[in-house]
Amino acid sequence: MKEYSISLTELRKNLDIYLGLVECEETVILIRRSKVIGRIIPEKKYIEDRMADLMKSGVGSWGGKPLSPWEPVAVNKGPVLASDLVREDRDSGDD
Repeated sequence: MKEYSISLTELRKNLDIYLGLVECEETVILIRRSKVIGRIIPEKKYIEDRMADLMKSGVGSWGGKPLSPWEPVAVNKGPVLASDLVREDRDSGDD
């Protein structure tokens, strides 16, 4: 995503151009007297819109159904945490 810094005069003269850039997911930074006074940023897309874009480009596929909740691959059932084992191994100085 690119950013374009422009003066308000430039924005007034070429509003259609800069709005087109925002539609193409670019950011327009508004400058007055060498200071940033605002930004025109693209609207964030919802996941469905982003997935539709990926499918149109051939990069991804999606059946349209909600994703299932994330489930951990492993659950620690022992008395010692894996992070404790890693820390203990690092502290032992076995290089």
